[in-house]
Amino acid sequence: MKYLKNILVLAGIAAVFATLRGRRLAVTRYKVHSGKIKGRLRIALLSDLHSFNHGSLRNPQAKLVKAIDDNNPDLVVMTGDIADHVIPHLNTKTLLRKLGKYPVFYVSGNHEYKSGEIREIKRFFRDLGADVLEGVNRKITIRGNKINICGVDDAIIGAERFKAQLLACAGQADMKNLTILLTHRPEKVNLYRKLKFDLILTGHTHGGTVIIPRFFNGIYAVNQGFLPKYAGGMYDAGRGNMVVSRGLSKSSRGLPRVFNRPELVIVDVCEE
Repeated sequence: MKYLKNILVLAGIAAVFATLRGRRLAVTRYKVHSGKIKGRLRIALLSDLHSFNHGSLRNPQAKLVKAIDDNNPDLVVMTGDIADHVIPHLNTKTLLRKLGKYPVFYVSGNHEYKSGEIREIKRFFRDLGADVLEGVNRKITIRGNKINICGVDDAIIGAERFKAQLLACAGQADMKNLTILLTHRPEKVNLYRKLKFDLILTGHTHGGTVIIPRFFNGIYAVNQGFLPKYAGGMYDAGRGNMVVSRGLSKSSRGLPRVFNRPELVIVDVCEE
């Protein structure tokens, strides 16, 4: 019994430590190569903020904005659940105001729809400088590189509308140029593969909530269940790669994140 008690105490201490450490912002970097680009394109990927504050009351979002600025991205993309259905939108609006110097592209997540305020949310995203993508492709040029930025609403809009938005994106894009899809849900990857996007950026999983280092990349993710295949990281997506953000929320649906820090994702697309 004595040894069992000691083990339980140590396990409890480790869990508390992992939970507290799990609220600190991390920066995760990925590199992919493409024959469709010269030099390098740097993307800051933000997902699943749920209107949490990565800063102080006096200087909200300061840590997150500094992390973005320190990496000097060419553009910022947001793949849903930046706003929340419970937490007020103040921290989301503050972040958008502080990202005014970057091109910002946004697609919705399920919690923004769940709020019942999706029209208002999209309106203030636009008013504060973000390009809201709803089944459209934006053609942009960065240092001579022509790039397609495609984006779709969350699949909560219904299977037919979701598929129609995907097809519209692909139909508008010149696939000779680097083509990036912004979408909330990684588990729809088989649909994305068919449309031959070069890079898919997504979130939704919250990193599987609990990570057990060296054993499990994540324990549970909504819409994937236990031991999710796409909890967080970079995955093969047929023609290209899919990067799944573990998200920026400081908890996962009310549960503590364990060995699973909120993350800013930096993706470098480099010439081959």
